[in-house]
Amino acid sequence: MTWMSDKMRKWERSIDACAGIGAGRRVTLGWEGLTNDLEAVAAWSVAAMERLAVEVPDAAARHGIMLDRSCVFVEEFGGGDIAALRTLYLETGSPAEVVRAMRENPDRFGDPFIEDDAIVEIRRPRDPAALATAVTPQERRAAACFCPLVRESCGPLPLEHCCCSSGWYRGIYEGIFGVPVDVTVEESLLNGDDRCRFAVRVPGILQT
Repeated sequence: MTWMSDKMRKWERSIDACAGIGAGRRVTLGWEGLTNDLEAVAAWSVAAMERLAVEVPDAAARHGIMLDRSCVFVEEFGGGDIAALRTLYLETGSPAEVVRAMRENPDRFGDPFIEDDAIVEIRRPRDPAALATAVTPQERRAAACFCPLVRESCGPLPLEHCCCSSGWYRGIYEGIFGVPVDVTVEESLLNGDDRCRFAVRVPGILQT
């Protein structure tokens, strides 16, 4: 599971930087024995998040660690799409034009829109048909979420697990606007909400 190895190494480095050398390995203990059994991986992930809370008691620090663990758009799809949006912004100076262009490429960027001082991302469900017939919270998570660890989890995952998705959006928008952005999880299936909603704030560019 190369994807898991890369994610764990990234996670360990971020935890060590916050909590000291060795903390990362204590949190990720046992991951090397995992297989492609996603249910087992999900159970391990629940326990790992509990260990993270012990090693890093500060919630804000854990938030940053989960941001660092996220998947990266340019690693999965290359840098061309982000570079084109960056050029569009530099030419127009218009966040609205950027968001319009993103909506024209929904397979890559979904349906972002500007609301007040933020760009809002409402995550499309992975399987809309399954979501429409889902009854239990677990069924809804499995149908809606793109994260295999969430889909297969039978136990509770803390809301900060979704900071991993926040990091995905952070990479996109920092690449486009060239400045640090703040991404907030406003709604999440893990919190009992009907959808996952993220607000992206770009200081100095989006103003109320």
